[in-house]
Amino acid sequence: MTSFVDSHCHINFPELYQNIDSILSKMSSNKVTHALCVSVTLDKLQDIFEIANTYPHIFASVGVHPDYEDIEEPSVEELCSLAKENKVIAIGETGLDYFRVQGDLTWQRDRFRTHIKAAIQSKLPLIIHTRNAAEDTLKIMREE
Repeated sequence: MTSFVDSHCHINFPELYQNIDSILSKMSSNKVTHALCVSVTLDKLQDIFEIANTYPHIFASVGVHPDYEDIEEPSVEELCSLAKENKVIAIGETGLDYFRVQGDLTWQRDRFRTHIKAAIQSKLPLIIHTRNAAEDTLKIMREE
C-alpha cells in the first residue's frame, strides 16, 4: 500500500487550525500518514508543539522564515535548545527570499547562517526556502 508524508505544512496557521479535524481526516483518506508542521516564527512554536504532541503522526520544526523582518533574531544556542523539544525533527524554515523582501538583506543572510549552524550542531536536517536567491543560497551553504 502506498502512503505519503506531507513534508511541509503550516497547519498551525489559524485559518487551517480552525479546521484541523477536517484536514487530518482528508489527510488520512488520501493516505497521508505523517506530516511536518513547519515553523515560520518562534513566537508561534508553542502552537506547533501542542499540535505535534496531540497528534502522533504530526512532527515539528523550529526556525524563522526569511520573510519575517524586524523580529528578534534567534541564536544558534536558542535554536539548538528548541530543537531538543519532543517531536522536533528539523531546523527551519529558513533561507533567502529576494522576491518578497527588498533592500539590504544582510540580516536574511545572517539568519540563514545561524540556522545552518544550528542544524549542524543539532544534527537535524535543514528546511530551506529560496526564492530568486539560488546563487547566494548555494554560496552560503558551501561556506558554512
